[in-house]
Amino acid sequence: MDKWSKIASVQEELAVKWKCDPNVFIKSEDKFFQIVTFGKNVVIKAHPSIYKWCIESFSKTSSQDIMDGENLFTIETKLREFNKKLAGEHNRYLYLDNSKVIHKPKSFQYKLFDKTNINTLYAHKGFDNALNYLNDVIALGAYKENQLVTLAGADDGMKNLWQIGIYTLSEYRNKGLASYLVKTLADEIERRGMLPYYTTWSANLASTSVALKSGFVPVWVEYYSVDM
Repeated sequence: MDKWSKIASVQEELAVKWKCDPNVFIKSEDKFFQIVTFGKNVVIKAHPSIYKWCIESFSKTSSQDIMDGENLFTIETKLREFNKKLAGEHNRYLYLDNSKVIHKPKSFQYKLFDKTNINTLYAHKGFDNALNYLNDVIALGAYKENQLVTLAGADDGMKNLWQIGIYTLSEYRNKGLASYLVKTLADEIERRGMLPYYTTWSANLASTSVALKSGFVPVWVEYYSVDM
């Protein structure tokens, strides 16, 4: 699958999930507020109580400007009226360059987990960036003397799109483990016929670096609301 086919698949997946074409305002009871942009268009999913307000406020705002500080403050202020707040920025990356070469760090042992045994990882607390401890489907761990030191895991919360997360114990960072595990896991996910994607936020430069080194490219940005 080439680059544009992968991006189109994501857009179609979101369109199916939201039951719409990916360039409109959507009235929804299941999500109070959610906004997604692929750069050219914006999709806003809003509860009926703020649906009209969203159209009036942002129907003429460009996709790039709608996520600047002033507009995000406007959205946050509105959400607070309903005891809600923005969960934060979610930069989504797609695995578009599988030609990257990352050398396997030596002196570590590696183990692949799938649905048959991934729950055995749940005894390891603190790996929340790699596991959500709910709908995890695959993971790849790096061990040093039988200790789990780095873990890349993926969930299938978006069905055919499997989200990769990574966490490395502080004393084992900057050894190339994160990039190696993320890319290796992405290749394995593709072998299983799924699309891997990666999420971070702009201020997390270390995570962004891992994504780029592993062959991931930024494709869409998302914000959504949560309860206060």
